[in-house]
Amino acid sequence: MVAKSTTPKSNKSPVVKKKSTPVKNKKPSKATTNFADTGLDKALVGKAVKAVLKYHEKVTEGGSSEKMTLLGNDRPVQVQITLLRAPGQSKPKPTQIIIPHPFYKLADSTADGVEEPEICLIVKESSKEWCQTMIEKFPDHMGCVKKVLSLDSLRKKHSSFEQKRELLSKYNMFMADDRILPMLSKALGKAFIKAKRLPIPIDLTREKALPFAIQKALSATYMTVNTGTCISIRAGHTGMEPKHLTENIIAIANKAAYKIPRSWANVQMLSIKTADSVSLPVYNKTPEA
Repeated sequence: MVAKSTTPKSNKSPVVKKKSTPVKNKKPSKATTNFADTGLDKALVGKAVKAVLKYHEKVTEGGSSEKMTLLGNDRPVQVQITLLRAPGQSKPKPTQIIIPHPFYKLADSTADGVEEPEICLIVKESSKEWCQTMIEKFPDHMGCVKKVLSLDSLRKKHSSFEQKRELLSKYNMFMADDRILPMLSKALGKAFIKAKRLPIPIDLTREKALPFAIQKALSATYMTVNTGTCISIRAGHTGMEPKHLTENIIAIANKAAYKIPRSWANVQMLSIKTADSVSLPVYNKTPEA
């Protein structure tokens, strides 16, 4: 008689190995797409810059330009971004955009055709004394700060419209302690808002870092988002090299798109212009896009 095996049968079901499914690369969303890869042609930007500069040269030679600036006959060159939808809410605090070719003279700069900065720094009353001391200690980095104005003095000594206009004409750049920035729109008034010369925010919480903060602010341009569909950003001036202006415009387009509501998906058109010229579009989104 043959004995039956007493080995217990396993209740476990056999393991079935699943085939690994290759992961497909996800397509980048519109919000993360590089602005330069969406149709902005560097060669076209260069041609538009040359056309704007040629028109400016013709206007100034003809003597039809009435206004004079601290740069003589040179005019600011602006990038205009037209949005599909208005942001709905304005952001009074300017957004900093670092550019490869600053249009203000820096402490270590040897570039020609840059503007000499003359800064009015607006601070709290408690910060005025040590800011003036820092200017004396670091003349190379902070000698461009020509006036340290306290918020109290601004309200008392520059209360009338004429006094504010006079202050606006004395300096080509305004900076302020970012902690008092919300109070400055009312204190400075409509003249500053209309001229788009509201102060650039500076961090004054670290005294030793102030010289570097000033220089970094001079190395950038600034964007203010309002309630309309048009945003203007200064890219340089007509006295700059066309190549440098072109590179600044490309850098602004790349960086500014990510700092507006809905990012690149909300950009309809990008143009270049001066105060005297028409807008030359370098990108225009088609209805299909």
